[in-house]
Amino acid sequence: METPFEFIECKLARREEFDITDGRHPTYALLYLKEGSFRLRMDGTETVFHAGDCVIFSDDIDFSRSVLTPISFVYLKFRVNTKCSFTLPFTSGRVTFQNQQRFLDNIHAYEATMDSVDARSLYYKQHLLEDILLQIFTEQNPSAAGGFSERAGNPAMCHDAIVCAAVAYIQSHLSEKISIAALCHQAGTNPSTLNFKFRRELGCSTGTYITEERMRLGRRLLAGTSFSVGEIAARCGYDNIYYFSTAFRKQAGLSPTAFRNQYR
Repeated sequence: METPFEFIECKLARREEFDITDGRHPTYALLYLKEGSFRLRMDGTETVFHAGDCVIFSDDIDFSRSVLTPISFVYLKFRVNTKCSFTLPFTSGRVTFQNQQRFLDNIHAYEATMDSVDARSLYYKQHLLEDILLQIFTEQNPSAAGGFSERAGNPAMCHDAIVCAAVAYIQSHLSEKISIAALCHQAGTNPSTLNFKFRRELGCSTGTYITEERMRLGRRLLAGTSFSVGEIAARCGYDNIYYFSTAFRKQAGLSPTAFRNQYR
C-alpha cells in the first residue's frame, strides 16, 4: 500500500545561521529545535522558536528566518506521494502537540538509530517518521481522525523484532485475508507467543490490531478519496460490504456513508 508521504532525508544539524534564510522551501520540512533559538517570519506572522519547539515548512509559503543563538535541530524533509490514494493535509507553522511525550519518544528513538542502515533499522525509522506526521495530522484534524486510537497500535513504540515483522506483514496485506498461520510463519513464532507479544508491545491482541488497522485505512479512504464503499471494503480486506459496514459502525460509531458525509 502506498503511503501519503515520501521521505527525502532526516538529519541532526547544528547552525550558527541557516544556509537558506529567505525564500520558499522546495519540499515539506519539519524542524524540531533541540538547542538555541531562531526567529521565523512566515505567512505574515513572526515567531521566535526556542528549544523544544517544532515547526513545519510547506512548499508553497515564503519565509524568512535568522538564528538568534546557535541552534541544533532534527530536520526532516518529505514530499507528498502522488501515487497514494488519499492525502493527510496539515497546517504549516508552529506545531503544538497534545501528546508531547509521543512525539518526543519518536524523535528520541529516531535519533538513537539515525546512523543505522540495516534493513530492520530502516523499516523501524520509516515507521517513526510516519507516526510523527500522522500524529500532527490527527491532532490538527481531530474530526478527520475518526476515532484514531493510540492504544492499539503505535508500532513506532515497538522494540520487539517479532512484532515489527508481523506489523510489516499486516500493513502490506490489509487488502487480503490475513491468517494467523501466515502471520506466524512470517514472524517466525507461534500464535500464543505472537498474541502475548502484541499485548505487551502494542496493548492489544493480534486480531484487534488487524481490525483496527483495516478500520484506520477505511477512515482514510472514506475521508480522502472518491472510491465507492464497496471498493474501500475490498481494499480493507472485506469481500462483503455488509461485514465491512458492520465492523466500521462498531468501531467508529456510524456507518461508512455517514462518516464520509462529514467531509463532503
